[in-house]
Amino acid sequence: KLTDLKDIAYRVIADHIRTLTFALTDGATIGNEGRNYVLKRILRRAERYGRQVLGTRQPFLAELVGPVVENMGGAFPELRKNPGRVAAEIEDEEKQFIRTLDKGIKLFAEVADRVSKGGSKVVSGEDAFTLHDTYGIYLDITQQMADEAGLTVDVPGYDAAMKAAKDKARAGQKRIVVEAIKGDLPRTDDSFKYGPLTF
Repeated sequence: KLTDLKDIAYRVIADHIRTLTFALTDGATIGNEGRNYVLKRILRRAERYGRQVLGTRQPFLAELVGPVVENMGGAFPELRKNPGRVAAEIEDEEKQFIRTLDKGIKLFAEVADRVSKGGSKVVSGEDAFTLHDTYGIYLDITQQMADEAGLTVDVPGYDAAMKAAKDKARAGQKRIVVEAIKGDLPRTDDSFKYGPLTF
């Protein structure tokens, strides 16, 4: 049912744990670039549904690797190679995200309440960026939570805040300038390399 959040949560979690199990078995890792970043986003979306909709209070996705292998290992025997490693990688990422997820969900609830009381239906780009930058809640998760609350997110404002943060970070990096040495340098004395060894 498209209106039943619990039903949606179960389906999202089932889909996402299958994706994570297959991808990690195939050699991908959870990270910050390329396909690894996609896996991080998938895990965080599933974790948010478990935490906020189903009321989980500890890492739970890693426990679902076993049932995925059990149910799909017959057709895909490679899943049985090292499910422990797959589960461990998922659990490590879950633990890292959970540290900030509850605070992020609480902040979003405060933002949504403030927006609604102010007569608006739009979560500001700055608030969405704070959720991402401080609490690791990616824009797509913020958009889902906003949609569930009958709100939207100012995506151009989010993009502007992200660009400003990147520009500030670039400006803050130390610039090292190497200048060519001017003038003549004395020749290097390599004669010791060709003489007898002395100790």
